[in-house]
Amino acid sequence: MSSSDLSWLDAAIPPSSNQLLNTSIRDAIAKDPHYLPLFQNISNYIVSVRAQADASGEPAVKKRKLDTPSASGAASPAVSNTAGNTVPSTEGAVLTVEGISFSVPARKKFNLVITPAAVSALVPATGKVEFGVEVDDIAYICCLPVPEKAARQWNFCIIPRGATGLGDDTGDAIVFTIPDGPPKTASGDALGQGHDTSTYRSLLIDVLNGLLKASKSNISLVEEPKESIFFSVRPQSHRKGERAFHVKAHRGSKEGYLFFLKNGILSAFRKPLVYFNFGDIDSVSYTSITKRTFNLSIRVAEDRGGGDFEFSMIDQEDYTGIDAYVKENRLHDASMAEQRRARFFNVNGKKGDDDGDAAGPGELEKAWEDAEDEEEEDYVPGQHADEGGSDSESGSDDEDDEGSEAGSENMESDDEGSIDLRDELGSEMEDVDADAPKPKRVKRVRA
Repeated sequence: MSSSDLSWLDAAIPPSSNQLLNTSIRDAIAKDPHYLPLFQNISNYIVSVRAQADASGEPAVKKRKLDTPSASGAASPAVSNTAGNTVPSTEGAVLTVEGISFSVPARKKFNLVITPAAVSALVPATGKVEFGVEVDDIAYICCLPVPEKAARQWNFCIIPRGATGLGDDTGDAIVFTIPDGPPKTASGDALGQGHDTSTYRSLLIDVLNGLLKASKSNISLVEEPKESIFFSVRPQSHRKGERAFHVKAHRGSKEGYLFFLKNGILSAFRKPLVYFNFGDIDSVSYTSITKRTFNLSIRVAEDRGGGDFEFSMIDQEDYTGIDAYVKENRLHDASMAEQRRARFFNVNGKKGDDDGDAAGPGELEKAWEDAEDEEEEDYVPGQHADEGGSDSESGSDDEDDEGSEAGSENMESDDEGSIDLRDELGSEMEDVDADAPKPKRVKRVRA
């Protein structure tokens, strides 16, 4: 094809719409003709996308987002997953579940397709892969109850390698929600291979565990929360009598949930999800303690990027369970570390007590005990004495001894601020037994 025959360029980029770009491409081809095939391929692609958009009635920009070019022209081309790896086609799918609600990385309904090599989300209208992850690239999977929902639901969290939210990880996890019921929208060979098909949850766990066992990832199977590991003591008003496995916590201004699991701590379900494997945790500490809430700070090991992740406004009722979890899994409690002491309420111990400062506990109960001790130390006896209190009775025998010179002087000075019960009660004193002891003078307390 002659370099002077550029009708294909005018079809893709008409001079009337963008004269400068059209002219620039012509100049580039004239200077270096070997760029001719490249510009022609680009122009042909623009023309094809424009034709598809006209046929479907959708904007060209939206169409380009869904379509991924493929050299083989396969119906299900490869795409990039959330961790930046390539996902194979969905051919040979063992399980397809239609109309699954995803929340991360995109909040939309997709068809979930599981093959022996990958887990993918497909656009229902086009069958194109929107995102996915290879089984060998999966770092962690868990199935968690969705908090604060009247109808029981489950969230599957799939975390690819490079998407744990620590260090330089920039990828996104995959989170989708399934109902608690039989898998009515599921299809595929997996339904006839002896898997538990009683619910969506049991079927997906069986299928995913089978893939993980056969993969090279060498990771744990799908993890579920257990009461023996951790549960919240706070009752669930929407499902009475059922344990909650989450605690509410804020990270910055965003509210989310913390799940304390067998192999690590998960912060979910808002982007970005963060998964703290026990091997990634350098230490934990309790900070910003108040009467009703406290903060949990997780220090990440230096080889995983270092830094602190602080989760705030955790209810005090869950402290005991969280602290037991920390101790059970031998996560170093750094609450009394030197750089954290100023963030606590009166937990620095007594001055001069070097041993106490070095080995003081980092527990919440100790902080409150120290606060109470400080209040007792600040108390000044008699500062807020009530009228007619017991202080007025001390030394009364000396005041009644009129023969004592010192006593007389005290009585004269106190007469102005004292009262006689006989004068105050008047005739009512006539009913008092004559043998009753003489009423004592009561000292007035001046304001």
